[in-house]
Amino acid sequence: MKTLIRVFVILTLLYHYPELTVAKEIKYNHDSKTISEIKKEVDFTVLTPVNIPNDWTLDIKTSPWIMLHYMDSKDTELMVAIHLRRVFALSKKDFSNAQQVDINGHKGYFQGWEDSGKVDKNGNKITGGLLHWTQGGTYVEMNSSRLSKERMLEIARSMK
Repeated sequence: MKTLIRVFVILTLLYHYPELTVAKEIKYNHDSKTISEIKKEVDFTVLTPVNIPNDWTLDIKTSPWIMLHYMDSKDTELMVAIHLRRVFALSKKDFSNAQQVDINGHKGYFQGWEDSGKVDKNGNKITGGLLHWTQGGTYVEMNSSRLSKERMLEIARSMK
């Protein structure tokens, strides 16, 4: 499954990312459901990032779990995917090759892509990886090959 996620992310992500700023308004795309609508449909906390660029758009998918796909300003390239579902226990043994990180006082795990630092077929440097943690009754999985580990952690730490 890790390989499938990695291939999906690598094939669909953007060249560069804009400076992170506090978003004032969410720009939904593709006739996506809204965060407010989603919150009414699930029995766990729907966490969303505050620290994202204003010009990114959001596409929400709801099956089999909530998938928040933040797209670039042209709405063509996936910048970061955040998947949410009801919490389940995480342990270090589940992420034996991952680095433990702190996200708002919660234990998380980050693992970079195998081909991090290489250039993809579009000439973009591959960066980022997979980030997992639990917060407020919600399991969160974030992945990106366009954002650095540090940027991913900034976004993760802004999840409310």
